[in-house]
Order: sequence, then C-alpha cells, then structure tokens
Amino acid sequence: MATVDTLIRTLHLMTAGVWAGWTVFMAALVIPAAREGRLGADGLSWMTGRFSLFSKVAPVVMFLTGMYMLGQGYSNDALMNSTRGNLVVAMVGLWIVLSAVTNVASRRLTNGVEVGGVEQATSDAVMMFSVAGVVALALLFVGGWL
Repeated sequence: MATVDTLIRTLHLMTAGVWAGWTVFMAALVIPAAREGRLGADGLSWMTGRFSLFSKVAPVVMFLTGMYMLGQGYSNDALMNSTRGNLVVAMVGLWIVLSAVTNVASRRLTNGVEVGGVEQATSDAVMMFSVAGVVALALLFVGGWL
C-alpha cells in the first residue's frame, strides 16, 4: 500500500508543479514576448495548444489523485475543523479556479491569434493569464504549508 500511496502522491505533486510552473511561464514570459513581437503566430499557437491540452488533463489527474489522498488521510471533521484540512479545501477551490481560468485564457488567445493577430490576441488575453499566474503561485504557496 505504501508504494501505491507514494506513486499517487508523486503523480499529484508532479502534475501540480508542472501545471503551476507552466502557467507562470506562460503569464510571465510567453505572453509578454508575444506582445512585444518576439514570438510569431505559429509558435504562440503551438505553445498555447500544448498548454491548453495539459490544462485539460491536469485537473482530471489532480482530482483523481487528490480524492485518493483525501480518502486515505482525512475525515469530514478533519477537513473542516483543522488547519491542514482548511488548506486542502482552499487548494481544491484554487485548482478549480485555475482550471477555469487557464482554459478560458488559452481559448481566448488561440481564437484571438486567428482573428486579430498575435499582438491583439495577447493584449486581450494578458489579464486572464496574469490571473492564472497569480492563482498558480497561490497554489504553490498554500501547498508549501501542507
């Protein structure tokens, strides 16, 4: 059982780290580079497509592994009446927000590139990616407390 627990925790943490890191990377480096004309439409669309796909798969992995870990370590009372439980609940909420924001931002950016070009698309999507980056950093911060 310890091996399964270790594999589940590792998959959960690796997915969380890659997703949060990739989100911050998109918000802090890719979007600004594209806004400044340093990244063309093909490159931006390719990166955004990969990010979008991962942002659809990651929540499923996070949900399944997270539910397994919840079942192994928390009762309903522990979730609502302990600091660690409250942090877990906060993380679930933040992951839901991150899932929604990253998917909306990616769709907006991809559609915008096709319609108005890279600079216009990134100008329209910069706020959503900024919010996603802040949420991702908040998740890493809260996760560090756990």
